[in-house]
Amino acid sequence: MNHEPAPRRTLYGQYAGFTTRMVAFVLDRLIVIGLLAVLVPAWRFVEDSFSLDLFTEVVGLSLVGAVPLVFESLYNIGFWLVAGQTPGKRIMGVRVIRADGRRVGLRNAIVRYWAYWISTFLFLGFLWILVDGRRRGWHDKLAGTVVIYSWPEVDLSARPRVDRAWLQRLTGRE
Repeated sequence: MNHEPAPRRTLYGQYAGFTTRMVAFVLDRLIVIGLLAVLVPAWRFVEDSFSLDLFTEVVGLSLVGAVPLVFESLYNIGFWLVAGQTPGKRIMGVRVIRADGRRVGLRNAIVRYWAYWISTFLFLGFLWILVDGRRRGWHDKLAGTVVIYSWPEVDLSARPRVDRAWLQRLTGRE
């Protein structure tokens, strides 16, 4: 009789799916919006606290308009370069790497960020993840990246089982 343990099934290193990636994307947008909700009023406070001339006010308003775009691009590109994942991706347990398995470089990160805008065209670039064998969106293809699961190896075969009797009592079906 063979007493070898059954191989462990894990998600670690597998290509991340559409839903996981979309939740991570939404989490990142919420984080950016939250941070901007603090930064922009802070700028307004500084602007209102000092008597600024018309030119300075026009420049200030232009900066306030540009801050969200610059901040979001630095947020994504910076986290991809430093950690390989944004906070939203970290929460969802995924990481961006180059298609050859190496860390994302500056060029990959910049192309990937700006290709997000291409992917948003009718949402088709993101939906492409559903049909691509490596689950790559248009932004991944253009940047030469893939998104993989990066959670520590978790044994999927050891999932806790639901106690059927408890579930029947809970739902009122006996």
